[in-house]
Amino acid sequence: MMLHSVPMQINKAARSVTLRHPNGIPCHAFRQRVLRQADGGMGGMPTLGGLGVLDSSDEPDVEWELLGDAKLLIVENFQVSTVVDRGDALDNAEPQIVALIEALRPAGDFAHFTAKTKDVLYMLLHADVKIAYEVVAIDGDINIAPYSRKYILHKRDDLTYIDGFKAE
Repeated sequence: MMLHSVPMQINKAARSVTLRHPNGIPCHAFRQRVLRQADGGMGGMPTLGGLGVLDSSDEPDVEWELLGDAKLLIVENFQVSTVVDRGDALDNAEPQIVALIEALRPAGDFAHFTAKTKDVLYMLLHADVKIAYEVVAIDGDINIAPYSRKYILHKRDDLTYIDGFKAE
């Protein structure tokens, strides 16, 4: 048995648990695409006046592409929260969570995706309640390829009202 089969089985188990867990949260995943055009390119990004762009996060001319539907499962220890005045929910003030993310489409499907840093996930808590989180880092638990992934997500309240985040 090859050593790399261990992380492959762990990844399969993590996918199965994420997709089937009762606490899994359905979400829409989006990826930013830079619309600015340039004569040349460097590292897959258009240059700015001939210079390479360090990061796409400050680009003003972007479009958010819907990658597809996914399930998100929060895998960190529960953080205490304050109960809201109505007593029917918790005010999750923590801006960061650790989660597993799996596309609903299987790996062989052309619409399958793997989340990357800077992707935005819209957690669909209710028909009228959607919360945006951005993938800011990806951690691995196993030091053997193919690595397992845990995603560090930061809350992005500023993206809640952007019209580009409307899934069909």
